[in-house]
Amino acid sequence: MFRLFVHDDAVTDLEYLWTNDPAAAARIAVLLQECEGNQDLLDRLTQHKFGADRAADIDVSMWQEQQQKRRNLWRLKIWDLENKGLRYRIVYAFIPQKHFYHVLAVAPREFNYDESHPLTQRILRAYEEF
Repeated sequence: MFRLFVHDDAVTDLEYLWTNDPAAAARIAVLLQECEGNQDLLDRLTQHKFGADRAADIDVSMWQEQQQKRRNLWRLKIWDLENKGLRYRIVYAFIPQKHFYHVLAVAPREFNYDESHPLTQRILRAYEEF
């Protein structure tokens, strides 16, 4: 059985959004709640390119640079937010031995995933906790 956890850093990201972009925060919160109660949806969170053709509400992809370094990090975007110009990514880790997903960040689309970026550094620190 899969389980979803939201890291304190991601909670802080969401709190910031509730103040600065409540529509995006609400949609992201709903998606996370949806995931918690939907095993099929959780299973999809490790299917690279799931929803890329917009056949689903989300688009899942590997964080390829980190995957190559044996870090099981992923990102997803929510199409209906994209359509409204609200561009955020949910960055998460998957721990296959336990079937646990850990949401580590809610990042603005402009985030470039560069390893020297402070947000990347924060995500990697949180990932190393697992």
